[in-house]
Amino acid sequence: MVIEKYNDRFEFSNPGSLLISFDQLLQGNVSECRNKSLQTMFTMIGAAEKAGSGVDKIRRGWSSQHWRSPIIREQVQPDRVIWTLPMISLIPEESLTRLKKRFGAKFQKFLKLEIQALVTADLEGWVDNARMRQITSEHATDMTRLLQNLVGKGVLVQDGQGRWTRYRLSSGYISVHKEVDSVHKEVDSVHKEVDSVHKIQLTENEWDELVKIAEPVRQNRRLAPQEIESTLLKLCQRHWLTRRQLAELLGRNADGLRSRFLTLMVEHGLLRLRYPEKPNRVDQAYTHNPNIENKN
Repeated sequence: MVIEKYNDRFEFSNPGSLLISFDQLLQGNVSECRNKSLQTMFTMIGAAEKAGSGVDKIRRGWSSQHWRSPIIREQVQPDRVIWTLPMISLIPEESLTRLKKRFGAKFQKFLKLEIQALVTADLEGWVDNARMRQITSEHATDMTRLLQNLVGKGVLVQDGQGRWTRYRLSSGYISVHKEVDSVHKEVDSVHKEVDSVHKIQLTENEWDELVKIAEPVRQNRRLAPQEIESTLLKLCQRHWLTRRQLAELLGRNADGLRSRFLTLMVEHGLLRLRYPEKPNRVDQAYTHNPNIENKN
């Protein structure tokens, strides 16, 4: 582990990827040990605490100081988990001043959570669904709706697509009345962009359906491999899904899913790759192979 201290934050980084889903990490009291023998040894000498309690303690400690919630990020190639613990106010006055100047009288009409999203984008350069859930503990669907509403209002601009979308403050927003028409045109173009993104990503209803399919696996850590494979086939029946999405749905580690199931299922013809010429792409996606019925 690497620990770095700055004037306004601590940063912790560790090789590897998360062994539990992002939602389980935020909920706390869920742990997947990398080395159970080492954990048992430290527990026996009284140097280890209850599994899964660390994240809760960190978040409570930071909240008690009214500091911004810790930032949890996963990095790939090489895989690393990075924790950033900011030592700055949850809503700094200087950030509010900048936003009020930027958006004018319209800023007073934003809801509390909307202001939190705008402050986060101002301080951290961007905001996304995962970061808002770290700060507010609200449901992912509600956070997606809130961020998309801010895009519709022209104050955030969407970068990327799918469940890994990021949002940044709009650089083209103008609060001067005589230029309202140009702002409306910009908002219209943003709506068109959002519509085009929605055509190639999962809708909220589609995602909710997948969550229901994955529920038995997500709630049971001791399932037979055949049951997990069967659920993967159901999830990929009508959609292209990345290993990160599948891992989040099933509450499993993304790399473990790929090595134990996805690669073998592709080799056996049960699934097919979206980018077969580049099997190791970070955004590689999987779907049901319709030709498998013809082989039986």
